[in-house]
Amino acid sequence: MTGRYRPTGNHMSGWVAGLNHGAHDAAAALLHDGALVVAVEQERLSRRKWATDEAPVDALKRCLDFAGIQLSDLDAVALGSDHDALARWLGLSAAERSVVLPFDDPDRLFPSGVFGHGPRPPVIAVRHHRAHAASAFWPSGFDAAAILVADAMGEDSATTLAFGDGAGIVDLQSYPVDTSLGFFYESATQYTGLGRNDAGKFMGLAAYGKATHETVLTHGPDGIGWPIPATKARYGSRLIEERKGCLLEHFERRCFPHLRGLRDEIMAYADFAASVQRDLGQVIIGLAAELRRITGAPNLVLAGGVGLNCTVNGLLVASGIFGQVFVQPMAHDAGVALGAALEVSRALLGERFQPREMPHAQWGTEARDEQVEAELRTRGLEFVKLGQVDVACEVARLLASGCLVAWHQGRAEVGPRALGSRSLLGDPRSRSILVRMNRAKGREMWRPLAPSVLWDRFDDYFVGTPNPFMIMAAEVRAEARSQIPAVVHVDGSTRPQAVNPAHNPLFGRLLEEFDALAGVPIVVNTSLNLAGEPIVNSPHDTIECFLRSDIDSLAIGSYLVVKERDWYRQHRLGETASILGGTFG
Repeated sequence: MTGRYRPTGNHMSGWVAGLNHGAHDAAAALLHDGALVVAVEQERLSRRKWATDEAPVDALKRCLDFAGIQLSDLDAVALGSDHDALARWLGLSAAERSVVLPFDDPDRLFPSGVFGHGPRPPVIAVRHHRAHAASAFWPSGFDAAAILVADAMGEDSATTLAFGDGAGIVDLQSYPVDTSLGFFYESATQYTGLGRNDAGKFMGLAAYGKATHETVLTHGPDGIGWPIPATKARYGSRLIEERKGCLLEHFERRCFPHLRGLRDEIMAYADFAASVQRDLGQVIIGLAAELRRITGAPNLVLAGGVGLNCTVNGLLVASGIFGQVFVQPMAHDAGVALGAALEVSRALLGERFQPREMPHAQWGTEARDEQVEAELRTRGLEFVKLGQVDVACEVARLLASGCLVAWHQGRAEVGPRALGSRSLLGDPRSRSILVRMNRAKGREMWRPLAPSVLWDRFDDYFVGTPNPFMIMAAEVRAEARSQIPAVVHVDGSTRPQAVNPAHNPLFGRLLEEFDALAGVPIVVNTSLNLAGEPIVNSPHDTIECFLRSDIDSLAIGSYLVVKERDWYRQHRLGETASILGGTFG
């Protein structure tokens, strides 16, 4: 870590904020005595997906407001990358550094127009992979664990093997940027014509193909390799682009359809995608086996952008190399805000550092019912106000009748997947609901949707390990596929979220009510957003998404809105007036 320290001790406030201040996925996290209090991704506020080149100013302000504190109350602000170290690797002069890497400029992070002219806390930089490692290890609940960080790059490394226990985190081995798994996967994604940030789409495409191509990615005694020629340029960034260019040329020469970017024939790349997914999985399994041998640890934690690859995570679990595998929902770069804050909190607070296990993802902010009602009235919408139990009951009925329901409840999730707070929900019993949901969101029709299932019913439908973050692929049991076809991918896989009602009571109640009506404790759950937009955050965002789409109904806080009100009055309201306790207003 680099930066200015204050004296450690019990006289400190215990408040530490962490920031991802890089070029994408800007985010803020706020901790007290090492325990996460709130986390916000900048894109949710600016409404620009990935928040490219944005400082996490709004996210930090939202976190501080949530806790009722000021910037000056913080003991420190932790940064999830060391830009001085990155500048050295890139070979930048001081003048070039200020232009190429302006992201840690205090005036950019703490503009006086937002935070005033008061004192600023110390700013402490944490190396990127250490921040990733901390974001996975400390919230895992493990006393000790092997740690695997794999992404595009962090300063001068692309993959890091480490070990964590109560004494802290120790790096064991690192692999250089010119063998980056993240850049390899990104290049493969671009070969298909998908965008550099479309790794999730590429992963879904892979299920349609057979792994018949040689993609050049290897792992062995000499480490990770792309055995293709490249000449190192002066700047690291030029090296990266040259290596990616060599990969694209290799794919075009060796892999069908021998042409990059043919988006109108995306299925022509299915075998290629399957091959890339196979090779990435083999490398990660090899690294995991290496970690197990080196550390002897029974458990593994995984972070970095590669940690969002559900298929690879499922393979890790199925391999049995480790007894348990933990991936937290912000495994991508937004998560380094959390990890950096954890590392700095530990350094500053000593015995006061008390990190907590992360059993759920609801760490964002929420709106009060009166704010929701004011927004509904501003938009001129008719609504009925219910108790929370009645909201769950009525939404279960709507889902069972074939409606698409926008579900906005409680604190927002962190991470790129909706987990029962800002979700679009449907009935999994008909494959046609997948078509309706993809059409409503403007998604490609070949892309799969995922289920949310009651935790204690997971094994009835899936082969795998229950996970609360929809981050590990599982196999749908053969006998269950005809019951829930909307969430079965073409290869029989899915990426389920296991819902523990103790951690998300209202969503758990909805699943229980739907089970009572439909006979399955599962709903289709995808993020509440339209194509190219971040997941909704505020009531305004949600209502706007609802009105711009073909979603049938909206359950937001205690309020229910139905577009086809005449149908609803005829089929539901007349029967349940005593339950609903009111009429549309």
